[in-house]
Amino acid sequence: MEAGRKRSAVVLNLRLLEQFFRDRAMDLRFVHVRLDPGNLSLQRFDPRLQLVDRQWIKVLLAERDQRIVGLAREEVFKVHRAESLTHAPPKSISRRVAGIPSSMLAVIADGAGGLALVDRPVPEPGPGEVLVKVAAAGVNGPDVVQRKGHYPPPPGAPDILGLELAGEIVAGGVGAEPLVGETVCALVAVGGYAEYCVVPMGTCLAVPDALSLVEAAAMPETLFTVWVNLFERGFAADGDWVLVHGGTSGIGTMAIALGNLFGLRLIVTCGTDEKCARALALGAATAINYRTQDFVEEVHRITDRQGVNVVIDMVGGDYVPRNLACLAEEGRHVSIAVQGGATAEVPVFDIMRRRLTLTGSLLRPRPIEFKTMVADEIRTTVWPYVEGGKLRPVIDSVFPLAQAADAHARMETGKHVGKIVLEVTE
Repeated sequence: MEAGRKRSAVVLNLRLLEQFFRDRAMDLRFVHVRLDPGNLSLQRFDPRLQLVDRQWIKVLLAERDQRIVGLAREEVFKVHRAESLTHAPPKSISRRVAGIPSSMLAVIADGAGGLALVDRPVPEPGPGEVLVKVAAAGVNGPDVVQRKGHYPPPPGAPDILGLELAGEIVAGGVGAEPLVGETVCALVAVGGYAEYCVVPMGTCLAVPDALSLVEAAAMPETLFTVWVNLFERGFAADGDWVLVHGGTSGIGTMAIALGNLFGLRLIVTCGTDEKCARALALGAATAINYRTQDFVEEVHRITDRQGVNVVIDMVGGDYVPRNLACLAEEGRHVSIAVQGGATAEVPVFDIMRRRLTLTGSLLRPRPIEFKTMVADEIRTTVWPYVEGGKLRPVIDSVFPLAQAADAHARMETGKHVGKIVLEVTE
């Protein structure tokens, strides 16, 4: 193995990893020759995967082989998901506290581009689910898109907006009984803009003393999104240069915070000099005003013409070929939104010549089983920084639930820095 290569410690299930290689006619010795027990310098990434089974092996993978981690992770997820779906317990309520009302206030899209505050029945948790009495809910870009009718909820899901929340668990379905009474924040597909919300127990994270409930509500959506796309799809490693557009958005500020914790060098783009200054104050290595500077040229100047290792792009459209021009050889382009257009013309030969990777993901449509695995990784790898007060969200503003329309208006001005949160009061 080459001296000086960066490595990340990863915990893999041996039986399933062996099957993964055999299915692809690959020799498991390909991995064995890269074992290096003496190099644990990046143990803070351990585990990138955490799989519960009888057999475990700790594998240290060279940076050039990290793609195996992402591929194996998806394969193992499919196996574990299939097993979990065949062993679902019967639906029933197992435990609940007294005093839960039968109805609640909730915010929905009114069908005309606005929001409406309505009365809805309080939902009941099923197996593996909890009912959370919501204290606060984060506001995110997809909520605005859903309000405008362009991002419908998953089939069969309630029409209540909201992708993240924090509050107290007041009821639990079968398998979730021990969680009743705990204070958590959680990722949800729908339902956060309400007084009560049913949440998959697997996406809950315990709220530590270091966070207020408003701060906790602003964590899950951006944390899950950045973790999956920057580290697991973008394979970001210690010392990498990373370009993130929207540097003062919720995603951007979370990327800066995680980048600082995990040794990345963040270049961000912002629309004003004031926002650039805020991004620098939050820890970005460099901030580029995309209105007055050519971000492609600036990236090459900053990196001594080497380019960045990863681009996190929420713009799409004509930004995509410009992003590719920013990438170093073997660079990874990760699309997470298409605010500037859903199609792009890309230089295919240049992608081939420089061995670039184009990828992306949407978090909301992924199955609960996948999100649960991500929550387990975050709980082990990132949450200790939250508990220690070293990672917290940037809060722009807080609005009462009944003023959700004002919160959306604030987001649409583009003037916010960090997260906007709805506070739910009795």
